[in-house]
Amino acid sequence: MAHPWPGNVRELKNVIERAALLAPGRVIGEQDLALPALSTLATPLASRNLDEPSREAVVAALESASGVISRAAQSLGLSRQALYRRMERYGLDVG
Repeated sequence: MAHPWPGNVRELKNVIERAALLAPGRVIGEQDLALPALSTLATPLASRNLDEPSREAVVAALESASGVISRAAQSLGLSRQALYRRMERYGLDVG
């Protein structure tokens, strides 16, 4: 409940889908969500655009889509080109 969900509903959806796939049991616990600690969030909430997916949301979407860019982009509501730009901005491997 303390997580600010900077990626909005898309981030929440991706985190839950990822946890559902990777959780060892039938119940998803806090540890299965793999959320960053509040102190490690780099961008203050006041300056973050809620329509912009967070780095964590992009990483979760890529993991959920097994690295398939078009599927990850679709789950984030972005075009492939826009996802590539986000990946570049967040320092994620684009190639």
